[in-house]
Amino acid sequence: MNVPLVPGVPPGGLMPEGTAYMARTDLHQTRMLGYTPFNLDAVTTLLLGVLGRCPTLRHRGGVSDEILTFLEAAGHQIEEDMRVFTTTEEAVAHGKGMVAEGYRLAWPYPVTEGLYGEGAHLVAPDLWARLNSKESLPWLVPPGALAPRELRAVDQLDGVALPVFLKAAGEEATGWGHAVRYCTDAESLAAARAQLEAMGVERVICEAALEVERCWCANLTIMETGVHYLGAAEQTFSAPGQQLGNVIDPAHPLPEAGIALAMEVARKAQAEGFLGVCGFDIGRTVGGEMIVFDPNFRFNACTQQILLHDTAAARVGLACSQTFAGQFKGPLSEMVARLREPVQEGWLVPYRLIDASLMETAEGICHCTGLVLGRDRADAAKRAETLTAALAA
Repeated sequence: MNVPLVPGVPPGGLMPEGTAYMARTDLHQTRMLGYTPFNLDAVTTLLLGVLGRCPTLRHRGGVSDEILTFLEAAGHQIEEDMRVFTTTEEAVAHGKGMVAEGYRLAWPYPVTEGLYGEGAHLVAPDLWARLNSKESLPWLVPPGALAPRELRAVDQLDGVALPVFLKAAGEEATGWGHAVRYCTDAESLAAARAQLEAMGVERVICEAALEVERCWCANLTIMETGVHYLGAAEQTFSAPGQQLGNVIDPAHPLPEAGIALAMEVARKAQAEGFLGVCGFDIGRTVGGEMIVFDPNFRFNACTQQILLHDTAAARVGLACSQTFAGQFKGPLSEMVARLREPVQEGWLVPYRLIDASLMETAEGICHCTGLVLGRDRADAAKRAETLTAALAA
């Protein structure tokens, strides 16, 4: 589809001037995320088309001529200053080069400690760790907007009230629900304890499992000029605490009280010196209370969906979107051929393709990440199922 996709913020509106997107990290820094070598490469291929002319570090498996041509045909306007790498050594060299040019590095998860020197980052790693720690929520969130919680040693869970969510405490990077366990009885509590101990978790937050009606991820960007609300996507779950995807449904927007809560938390972080994109998981209980569950001082899985939803929906007249992640075991050209018709029709908006032939860690599997549009949630879900089946055929 030739109609351009215009992100919900102007070019350069997500991060301060003089920032470079450099997401390549290592398995030690991401050990509480369940990252694999593939994830280390794949994370560098996100946010294409929404960063303006920002310098970026990109793995070549996500920015080949074939991929960029297809994404631009889908409507993306990709103008960034790419530094392309294949090996870790090349990635580090590019990162150091951007720092030498005077750029500050922005990353979703901490990079290798000490590699780029003090002052090389948009957000100081120690501040990032403190803000993202689930232990910091009582400091960030106003009274009454948190679920009842207590901090315990992971080997001292006797008598904890059930049902409960156990969440890894400390300042290590967490996400994806990888270090979260939902416990309903003594058996699941014992299993969760064993799993978390095996991951090296020493302390956990025991958070009461409130009855939540809906949960959203509110996205904002924090600039020197102030805090700007970007939008929110409703979260879907495969199991309690295990996120499956995101939906933007005009019938169920984040309430104004949730937006105000997100703004209040973001302003607190701004006062501490945080800059860039952030998101907060905010739920509404059956009693109507707005509760903050997790801080995400980084871009989120729904950030690009939020930035592109309005323009993507308007150009085809479809109101609802849901995130999509597809895989194809075969050449990229064949995957593109199977995606071309829904892209031309406008109900599929891909924003990341990965060519397995150019990314060894993909192990022969090509990937497509994007959003699928529909008249409503059911229609979007049906279209996503159709697309998944087409890639599997």
